[in-house]
Formats: sequence, structure tokens, C-alpha cells
Amino acid sequence: MGKLDPRLSKAVTAHAFLMTGLNVVHSLRARGLSRTLLFVGLGHGIPVLGEYLAINFSKLLRHRVNPKPGGVPVAIALGWYNVGYGTFAMMEDILRRTGSGGGKPSRALSPATALAATSLDLLVDPFGLDLGLWEWSGDGRYAAEIVGPNGKHGVPLLNFAGWLGLTASVTLAYQRLDPDIDAAVASRWGAAGSPEAGRHAALLLLPYYLPAAAWALQRRKRKYLLYSAPFAAALWTALRGHPIINGFRSGPSRRHQAGR
Repeated sequence: MGKLDPRLSKAVTAHAFLMTGLNVVHSLRARGLSRTLLFVGLGHGIPVLGEYLAINFSKLLRHRVNPKPGGVPVAIALGWYNVGYGTFAMMEDILRRTGSGGGKPSRALSPATALAATSLDLLVDPFGLDLGLWEWSGDGRYAAEIVGPNGKHGVPLLNFAGWLGLTASVTLAYQRLDPDIDAAVASRWGAAGSPEAGRHAALLLLPYYLPAAAWALQRRKRKYLLYSAPFAAALWTALRGHPIINGFRSGPSRRHQAGR
């Protein structure tokens, strides 16, 4: 069993640091310093505790990306925050726009965030397993045709239960500790829950979704794109108002009118 290519390990870690910086900037702009620090603490602390227990006590998996103090790679710790915060901010906007929860999106925000983030992991986890970023101690029923670096097949279903539980725990804890989360969207541009904040959060999630989607297409594993369709639908919903998306959608009609 060979070691992970150090260049890939460094690239994954550098990517995680870059995306964390961008997410923190987004959060500071959207919700201010105190709420940013709150989500950073919860978004790192709760999932890292879950990872630590799964690695060192349950012995369910082993990560191969370095550095990994206590067995939990820095890139994984940062990735939990990046995906969790980005999905939360994206769904915050979508639920406000659709009026879900009777105008109180916090009622649906936690389960919606957990489901969307777990849908993304239905694509990302097989991708990472195939790259050799981690390995599971036993065979899993999901993605059973993919073999990890230790020869074990697939991903245990418990992994996705963990995604649901940990992501929901982060968002619920944030909601309980921030009683003003249901306040009206501030008038300033880019405030939490605004379309601008949702679109920018969706853009920050693309660097996680697109490489995994490209892998699924290249390896002819399109079923994982289907499994992650709820996340992709949320991305599209959040991005609909972006100038690039609007230009893409209006382009054909404009060309048609120009040709008349």
C-alpha cells in the first residue's frame, strides 16, 4: 500500500486553506465578526470531534492527506467548515426566496442544509476514495465497485448518517446560539439570507462539486451525478440570478431575435 503523492496532498491542503479564507470573508461580509466566529467554531469543532472519534475510537477510516494531527487532516477539518457554511448560506437564501417554513426559514434550514451537504458527499466521497485520499476499514455497500488504497470496497452507509447528523448539529447549534437568525434580511447588499449572499456561497461550493462531477463523467460513473442531483439543483437555484447564468439563459433567445 503506497503513500499518497505528496503533491496531491499539498494541493488538497492548499485548496482547503484558500476556500476557508474565501468563506470567512463571505461570512464577515454577510453576518459580521461575532456570528462568523460562532460558525467557524461550530463548523470546525463538531465535525472534527466526529472525525476524531471515527478515526481513533471506532477505527472506521484512515485519512492519507497530510498534515493530520490526531489523525484528522487539516484539509478535512477545513473542508467540513467550507461545505457546511457554504451550504448553510446557500440554503438560507433559497428558503427565504421560496418562503419555505411560513416565512421562518430556520424551521427548515437545518434539515435542508444537512440533506444538501450529504447529497454533495454522495458524489465527493467516492471521488476521494478513488483518488486515495482516505480508506475505510471495512467494505461498504455504497459505491461498492470503487476500491480504496487498502483494498476495501465502497463507502459504509454510516458515513452518510454521520454527514446528516454532524451537519444538522452544526446548523442547529448555530441557530440556538444566534436568536436573531430569523430577523429580516438587512437592506445592505450581501447581507445574510440575501440573494447576493446565496449566489456567492454557491460559487464557493463549485470548487468542491465540479472536480468530483468531472471525475464522474470521465470515469463513466454518472449515477453519482444523479445521486447528487439535489445539491446540483440547489446550486442552480442559488445561481439563477448571477449575471453569467442570466447571460447563458438569455443567450439563445437573443441570438434568435438577432437572426430574425
